[in-house]
Amino acid sequence: MTVRLAAGHALPAALAAFAAATALAGNDPEARFRGTGRADPIRIENVAVKPSGAEGASAITFDIAWGHSWRAAWEVAPEQHGGEGTLKLENWDAAWVFVKFRKHGADGYTHATLSTKGADHEAPTGARLDVGLSNDGKRGMGVFVCRSAPGHGPNDWKGVTLRWLHGVDRVPDPGAVELKVLAIEMVYVPTCAFWAGDGSPEPAAQFCAGRTIAPLRIESEEALPLGGDGERSLGNRDSIGRFWPDDFTSAITRTLPGPFPKGYAAFYCMKYEIRQGQYVAFLSTLSLAKQGRLARAKVDGPAGAFIGDGENADRNRIRLAVSGSRGPAYREVSRRGGVVRTVAQSAATPAVLQTDAPHVACGGRTGLDGPAYAAWAGLRPMTELEFEKACRGPLKPVPGEYAWGTAAIAGTNNREPPYDGYALHSPGQADERVTWEGANGPDVTRGNAAWNGTVKKGDSSYAANAIGGPLRVGIFATPGSGRVAAGASYWGIMELSGNMWEATVEVGNHVARRFAGTHGSGTPEPAEGWRSLIVRGGGKGGRRDCHRLLRTSQRAGVADQDSVGFRCVRTAP
Repeated sequence: MTVRLAAGHALPAALAAFAAATALAGNDPEARFRGTGRADPIRIENVAVKPSGAEGASAITFDIAWGHSWRAAWEVAPEQHGGEGTLKLENWDAAWVFVKFRKHGADGYTHATLSTKGADHEAPTGARLDVGLSNDGKRGMGVFVCRSAPGHGPNDWKGVTLRWLHGVDRVPDPGAVELKVLAIEMVYVPTCAFWAGDGSPEPAAQFCAGRTIAPLRIESEEALPLGGDGERSLGNRDSIGRFWPDDFTSAITRTLPGPFPKGYAAFYCMKYEIRQGQYVAFLSTLSLAKQGRLARAKVDGPAGAFIGDGENADRNRIRLAVSGSRGPAYREVSRRGGVVRTVAQSAATPAVLQTDAPHVACGGRTGLDGPAYAAWAGLRPMTELEFEKACRGPLKPVPGEYAWGTAAIAGTNNREPPYDGYALHSPGQADERVTWEGANGPDVTRGNAAWNGTVKKGDSSYAANAIGGPLRVGIFATPGSGRVAAGASYWGIMELSGNMWEATVEVGNHVARRFAGTHGSGTPEPAEGWRSLIVRGGGKGGRRDCHRLLRTSQRAGVADQDSVGFRCVRTAP
């Protein structure tokens, strides 16, 4: 039905009511817990570079689409969030879009500088663009593309246009470079207060209010006292249960500086953990030397070799498609005295990498890899306080809860027959899925999560038929799933409990507290303060009874490297 009105004519009351009802029908907050039931990467097609009409600037146009999207608004009553007054929230998913280019003969790609002015970029009808700036505000690092109004379902937007300042990037002819437009799925987490810690009697080194076991409500981004017995100080139960203790206790106080992101302010969080296809795209834009450093392998070795921890280690399927080359050494004759000397090797050729499991979460990363990916994409690491807000939202905590808001989890019987757990179907494919076999399965309170207690074992051996690693990201989100079934956080972020451990910037280390939320500059060189990461959320690997480690407030602090993934965030524009 299409309604057209001449200028100056008011919308009749009946039609106004119909329009309001239609808008209300599109506002479905539960849509954030759903998915397509298969891999749903963002698709970017028909990339072109055209003159923009402005000197030193050109227009990059492309189409962008993905299968399930939402934008919704809702209210939270005081008895639900524990503060004063009704809380009005709005949340959506988005694509973080950025551009890389490579000049002819260059060893790797460079991050493109976009205009800082929103008016210089164009969004199709139904879409909205927000520019993400560099730390000094002088460069456009990328844009968030999202719905402009409440609704849910697939997106398919044609002709998104970004203004590239190619003159600033010293590119005289923008049509003569190789261009990549890349996108990462993100979820908007709005500004609001939240609770740190869940009040569970189990210590788990979790956050609390002073010396109590009660959770602490984080209500601002101001400097926060750590330790001691103040009612408004962030305690840690004296690090009981942590592998490495914090440097503050109930007797030793510190301060969490104002610039350290505490989670109160709005931020965008990756909807999924970095997957193998994304890590391949990242490595494929780097120089040969940087590829070797971050792939932890000889990228100039034989084609077909697997990088990282080898074939099928935690379902790793990243390997060399085409080996890189360091180039032959060459000699140069000095202009003085005719002395012959070896100068260096000629320009290197980066390797080409590939994976046949692009939708599976990427594990086996070192402490450097995740922050390097974040810096390259213009993003940053997540802090452990942001992690807790990303999980539980503004709600009063449930003792012992997981990211989906209950204290129950599927699984826990893989010690003796009859085993229960997930059986894997179509491994590595876009429709990779699992079905539950046995007792203790997911229900209205037991959430879905991939961890050692949900791996279906064979009757002859503990290791028989094991999944052996992480699952496809977003595997539990289906067209009909709710929060518990999807294993989703309050905001619709997937697998914050389980699949891979989440590496976050910790609070209890003086080096980590220097972190000021600095975003990456487009190179794989992490910003200052990314060091000293603590793992949260649990995942594959570790003890068979480690379901407690998946809890939102658990701060164990250590995990096997093979089971650690990464998820980036960005402070909202």
